Amino acid sequence: MKKIVTVFLTCWLTLLSWLPIAHAETFLNVNQLDASAALAIDAKTGQILYSQNINQKLPIASISKLLTVMVIEDEINNHQLSWNTKIKIDQKAAAIANDSEYSNVSLTQGQSYTVSDLVKAALIKSADGATVALAGALGDSTAQFNQKLQKKARQIGIKDATIVNSVGLTNSQLKDLAVKNIDDNAENMMSAKDVGKMAAYLVNHYPDLLKIAGQTSFEMDGQSYTNINKMLTESKYQTNGVTIDGLKTGTSDAAGACLVSTATFQNRHIVTVVLHANGDSTDARFTATQKLYQLIVNSSLTPQKVALPKSFYQRTVVKFLFFKHQITLRPRSITIWENANDAAKTSSLTIYDHLLAKTNQNGQLKAPIKKGQSLGYSYVKVKGVQFLNSHGLKLHLFSQTAVQ
Repeated sequence: MKKIVTVFLTCWLTLLSWLPIAHAETFLNVNQLDASAALAIDAKTGQILYSQNINQKLPIASISKLLTVMVIEDEINNHQLSWNTKIKIDQKAAAIANDSEYSNVSLTQGQSYTVSDLVKAALIKSADGATVALAGALGDSTAQFNQKLQKKARQIGIKDATIVNSVGLTNSQLKDLAVKNIDDNAENMMSAKDVGKMAAYLVNHYPDLLKIAGQTSFEMDGQSYTNINKMLTESKYQTNGVTIDGLKTGTSDAAGACLVSTATFQNRHIVTVVLHANGDSTDARFTATQKLYQLIVNSSLTPQKVALPKSFYQRTVVKFLFFKHQITLRPRSITIWENANDAAKTSSLTIYDHLLAKTNQNGQLKAPIKKGQSLGYSYVKVKGVQFLNSHGLKLHLFSQTAVQ
């Protein structure tokens, strides 16, 4: 068993004068969107580009389905299901799937549909019946699948989610699949910050799901269905320089019109979240999201590579007694969005090590170390830059050399 040693290493690094650091107050927290909450982040680093009431828990409706399909793909990867597994629709799932009041693709009771088709229906058409069919694919009750959803949320780093079902409906709307001892009006709730974490996690770990969510349409049982995410299907919601590639809508009486979106801008993946957009129709979420992308485009923020200090990526390894060896770690730099028009400033990086490899009492690594070995991780904080994780940007550390 590896002994976990935590070493706090603080490196104050004065950057070159031509390398300014964006200050949060120049762009963040400007409250320019008519919505209950909004967020924009760099999907890879979790750097916050825009925030508006991001910590308040709010209903998220069908955005919940992102968590559900990640659990389903995990079960595929664990060989419990496959994309071609056929799921037979029972009476309870059919009652949801054929309710005209819900968002749906009609499913026939007693007929079987592949996991692949049901996931497409859930992500592209936000089909409630398809989602409950997926949740019950391995025989789980609503309460049992909720436990899987909670476990996945914790793995992502979401600690305070309210999970009522796989769909995003209220408990009573789930009809015979409702959970006993839960209020009829209860529904799934997360903060915009946690929705951002969930979406970024999907972008970074589930490319197949992202590709499905980015399809403009799909066919099932000979019928064609158009993606209800109009950011993908209607040119009036496009923003110059921004390429939309997903992700998921959500609508309910309590949640209002919601949208979590993903896009590529300046060769970086951006995630945006809009919860309860205010307006006369559900299209308000699309106009609000478009405005959010336009705010990013109009800002002077650009992604720049920042070198990490030598003391970070060159480490001492104790071989035997007083014999030591220097190794090089990766990464050696980070990418952050900076304000290119800001005046030249000095800044600092603060680095906290969490080494999982064997270390001595001085925090130095101990041999043997293999090339490519994971040595733990570090959190990097940059003055004036905010990340989703309050600890900073998490960097996984790997050795580029071996030490016998």
